[in-house]
Amino acid sequence: MKQAVIFLSFFFLVGCNSNEKNLDIQKKLDSCFENSSNVNLDKEIRLKYIDSAEIIIHRASSTDSMKISNYFRIANRYFMLSENEKYKKTTNKILALSKSNNDSLNIAKAEYYLGDYYFSLSKNDSAYYYYLGAEKIYKKIEDKLNLANTKLHKAYILLYEKDFLSCESETIIALNIANELNDPILVFECYANLGRSLLAVENYKKALEYHQKSLAQIRKIEDKNYRPLLQAQALNNIGFVYLNLGKFKEASEIFTEGLKINNLREIQPVLHSSLLDNYAYSRFKINKNEGLKDFKKALELSDEIGDIYSRINSRIHLTEYYLSKKDTTTALQYNQEANSLAKESNYNKEVLTTLDFFTKLKPKEGLKYAKEYIKLSDSLQQQERLTRNKLARIEYETDEIIVEKEAISNQFRIILVSSLLVFSFGILFYIILYQRSKHKELLFSQEQQKANEEIYKLMLDKQDEIDEVKKKEKLRISQELHDSVMNKLAGTRLNLFVLTKKRDDETIQKCLEHINGIQNIEKEIRTIAHELHNDAFFAKGSYRSLLEQILQNQKETYQTECECLIAPDETIETISALIKMNVYRIIQETLNNINKHAKATKISLSLYIEEGFLYLYIIDNGVGFKVSKSKSGIGLKNMESRAESINGKLKITSETNKGTKVQLKVKL
Repeated sequence: MKQAVIFLSFFFLVGCNSNEKNLDIQKKLDSCFENSSNVNLDKEIRLKYIDSAEIIIHRASSTDSMKISNYFRIANRYFMLSENEKYKKTTNKILALSKSNNDSLNIAKAEYYLGDYYFSLSKNDSAYYYYLGAEKIYKKIEDKLNLANTKLHKAYILLYEKDFLSCESETIIALNIANELNDPILVFECYANLGRSLLAVENYKKALEYHQKSLAQIRKIEDKNYRPLLQAQALNNIGFVYLNLGKFKEASEIFTEGLKINNLREIQPVLHSSLLDNYAYSRFKINKNEGLKDFKKALELSDEIGDIYSRINSRIHLTEYYLSKKDTTTALQYNQEANSLAKESNYNKEVLTTLDFFTKLKPKEGLKYAKEYIKLSDSLQQQERLTRNKLARIEYETDEIIVEKEAISNQFRIILVSSLLVFSFGILFYIILYQRSKHKELLFSQEQQKANEEIYKLMLDKQDEIDEVKKKEKLRISQELHDSVMNKLAGTRLNLFVLTKKRDDETIQKCLEHINGIQNIEKEIRTIAHELHNDAFFAKGSYRSLLEQILQNQKETYQTECECLIAPDETIETISALIKMNVYRIIQETLNNINKHAKATKISLSLYIEEGFLYLYIIDNGVGFKVSKSKSGIGLKNMESRAESINGKLKITSETNKGTKVQLKVKL
């Protein structure tokens, strides 16, 4: 009995010592975490405290749950200091520990953290994958709050990738959970995201409604220190909707209200900079002489805090301001800075905006920037489609994996044996089909070669016959012109010659009959010309020389400055005759319209082939017109008809006093 008491006493003392050691370790960790969160210390010093905490955790013999809890605290501090790779490394440690313990809650939390990591780097496909993994676990363990937050972050990605319908769907699910849990901050975030999604599809009325709901929601938030930040965010969102609606006065009032929030610059300088810049822009839109002072304040603040988006946006607004003042030198400087920042940071929408300004600031290089704009725009649209498809595939494949895991856990052996049998038969069947396919391919190749030889012989035999028919047809048409049209014109000329001698009413009346006869001659010539249409068009020389001739005529006749960029002969001559003819007619009609209506002094024409497409651009600096009011014109309809006949896409953009741009894209 005495030995048992001694034995129990020993373990009690060991247990006490262990608890005291763990408490001592936790105190050291708490001190490191407290110092690492001290914003008054330099970043390098704060990082050293975090690194020290990580070393303590690694050496400690504490339980895995305690390690995981402290590792999460480390990860949060790395994230706040923008140490992304250290944040990722720490989170992967948490994920590995959680999986080894089969800890579903911390697995989901770690995957959510990894989703945040990839989302912060704009790697949305990877972020979506991890958010989706976290969502499945939270749904399974019925953790509604974290489930709603995860769905909302998925919605942020879908909004960024312009899958607006899916974004709304995920946000509404998160909103329903938030209302069920009575979480006012989460409800606010859901309303704000719905507003942003609806703004993106230009449903301004509903966007405004949801942003106003988010503003009203702030009153339900108990933490008064958090309210000013959310209020400023909501007001900025509402003002931005008014800017898009063109209601600049209302926008200005909303932004003014946001700027009145106390200590906003100290609490959230990025948001203050955005409000100030948007306020300046609304004042500029109301009166072109206002806004410069606040534009420069916003620029100075954005440069000070180093927020890339704010720096780009401020410079774009200043570009527009100085462009309106016709100070192209200053406007060009700000636009070049904005373009460089946007390219470095992959803000592609802003890159497009700066390229559009370049076409106005450097009109002589407008074609180059227009081509760059179109190329980037097409590339972005393609990338957005690919990413949306990838996100849908990730979700689908994740569901498939879950189903497969459940099936394997129940019938592993049966499925494995069946799979091996199916796989063996599949390979055998594939080999048989492959051999048959190769044999058929060989036979087909031989038959095709024989057929090609026969076709070539037939072409040689028929070529002489075709040439003879062409010769006879041309002879017939020339005879028609000489014997019919020329004779009729000569007769009409002689009959009208009498007017030089006599001009009494009776003579004039008789001559009118002969004048009317000219219309019949015109119809006859048109019929003959139609028959000669294709041959006449292509007998004039190379296609390039035809285009250069029409532009030379334009210069000589209308004293217009013409810039011309046409692909080399060996490239342009490869396109079909049908495309050549219709493109030529579209150019003719465009130049005709410019000469009649545009009063242009400069015309730029570009025709080239790139990546399997033919591109045509005609830009003038004329008076412009409203495209919506002129679509019923015969000329424009004919141009659209010609474009459709060659499977092309015709786009005409114009603004009053800003010239006109005609764009044609044809798949070759």
